[in-house]
Amino acid sequence: MFRRNLKPAQFLSLIMVAVLLSAGFLLSGCEKKGPDVFKIGSVLSLTGSASVWGENTKEGMELALEEIHASGGIKGKKIEIIYEDSQSEPKTAVAALRKVISTEKVPVVIGDIASSNVLAMAPVAESEKVVLISPGASNPDISHAGEYIFRNFPSDALEGKVDADYAYQQLNWKQVAILYIKNAYGEGVYRVFKETFEKLGGTVVLEDSFDQGAIDFRGQLTKVKNTNVDGIFLPGYPDEMAKLLKQAQELGITKPFLSTQAFDDPQVLKIAGDAVEGVVFSTPEPPSDAEPVVANFRKNYKKKFGKDVGLMSDTGYDALKIIALAIERGGYSAEAIKTQLESLKDYPGAAGSTTFDQYGDVPRPVMFKVVKNGQFTNIGYRVDAR
Repeated sequence: MFRRNLKPAQFLSLIMVAVLLSAGFLLSGCEKKGPDVFKIGSVLSLTGSASVWGENTKEGMELALEEIHASGGIKGKKIEIIYEDSQSEPKTAVAALRKVISTEKVPVVIGDIASSNVLAMAPVAESEKVVLISPGASNPDISHAGEYIFRNFPSDALEGKVDADYAYQQLNWKQVAILYIKNAYGEGVYRVFKETFEKLGGTVVLEDSFDQGAIDFRGQLTKVKNTNVDGIFLPGYPDEMAKLLKQAQELGITKPFLSTQAFDDPQVLKIAGDAVEGVVFSTPEPPSDAEPVVANFRKNYKKKFGKDVGLMSDTGYDALKIIALAIERGGYSAEAIKTQLESLKDYPGAAGSTTFDQYGDVPRPVMFKVVKNGQFTNIGYRVDAR
């Protein structure tokens, strides 16, 4: 009845309006459904001097991805991880971060594991309002890098302090030399160690640095050999520390060494051999195998990759699982993910319980190990930072 009173032109106009309205409703419905795949960016040191940890982290993430998909994904949808290699260099890390944000429009990026890279990336993530979660960076300055910056790995603020306490109180060192890698990680630990050690009453007799990627340390070691110290504090990366210790042995240096969590890698033993015997180092205390999630992670990791869990494998695994949980609970946006991370309490992960503090950090207990008969051996001394 209504159509009969319309002229042909008017009828065609109504048809066009109806088509446009239908298209609008359909588009609106598609927008509400969200993406078919949840894309997550990842910038990791897959080559370069920090690649051992980048690969460990990636393997942990790949295991987590496999398990998430096996259990139905996020509300039935899959995750796609877009990996970019930072090459263990800050400039490359920044370029990689910009690329994955601009081309893939991701709301969250996992990485990097090198502190210098994360400190360089943080201003970009902050300005773009993209969540950046690091499974390995430890420099204290990251705590104040921005409200979109998180990490589920302990800060050097704790590590440097407990190392200095251990050196002064347990090893009875009163005079030390410090040799540290010249990057954000090494400088962060060195700064906190020196400040704490001197407050306790100790003296830093000599301090010197070496470049990331260096292969000759004889100049620094000769200075140490000619100095009267009780011991040498050595924060660095596995490759450089192993070569440095081998050269120290060749130069006849017998002073004891104290190192950091970065020492906790089989690569050190492989490169340096018996030159690392007796070296003491601090490392995040692993959670108990009595926890089902921990036991399953270690079992499944070894089954998938044919080796034991390496440093940052568990934090990489947890990082992806936590992000997936945040998307499931809050939605696929940086603001929603950020809100969920801020409210996360006692998440039972492979690396232990995770709760982000006001700075986006996760304090964890620290333990000490020693190289004994070519093996990393627990000393039985720990500090609970929680």
